[in-house]
Amino acid sequence: MILDAIDNTQLYLGLHPGFARAFEILTDKTLTKNEDGKYTVDGEKIYYTIQRYTTKPMFNCRAGLAPPMVSPQARLGVSSNLEAHRKYIDIQFLLEGQEFLGYAPLKGLTTAEVYNPQKDIAFFDTPKEITKVKLEPGLFCIFFPSDAHLPGRYEVSPAGGPCRQLAGPTEVRKVVIKIRL
Repeated sequence: MILDAIDNTQLYLGLHPGFARAFEILTDKTLTKNEDGKYTVDGEKIYYTIQRYTTKPMFNCRAGLAPPMVSPQARLGVSSNLEAHRKYIDIQFLLEGQEFLGYAPLKGLTTAEVYNPQKDIAFFDTPKEITKVKLEPGLFCIFFPSDAHLPGRYEVSPAGGPCRQLAGPTEVRKVVIKIRL
C-alpha cells in the first residue's frame, strides 16, 4: 500500500507501465467535470470509476472494537469486511470530501467470502488491529493484490475521546482507477 501526494506521482511511474496513464488521468484538471460512472481508458487494461457515497463508521476508537461482520446477504453498499483484488491494482483518489481507508496485509487474514473472479474481489474478516489512513483531495492511495483494504470509512470519535480524526459521516466523490496486472 502506498499513500502519497499527487505531486509525487513521478516517484511511482516505474512500478507498472499503466501508472503513467493513471496519474495523467488523476492530474487532468477536467476530471472533476466528468459524470459519475465507469470510463474505459485502455480496454480492460485500465479503466476508472467516479462514484459518490457517504462514509460509514470504521469502529469505536475509544473501545478499540472492530465493526461487526456483515454477511454477504446483508451487505448493503460498503462492506464491514476488508476487500482484495487479484487481477487489478487500485489507485484511489478523492475529488471531494475525506475518508479513512483501513488496510491490512493480505497474508494471514481469514476469508469471509471466497474470491469471485468475475468481480475480481474477495472479502476478509477485519482483524482487531488494522492500519488506518486518511484520504483527502490531493492524496492518492495505491492498493496492490497483497493489500486488503476497507474503503469509505469514518472513525467514531466520542466527545473527549482519544481520536483526533474524522468523527462522522462525510459525503465523498472518489475516483478509483483499476490497472490490470
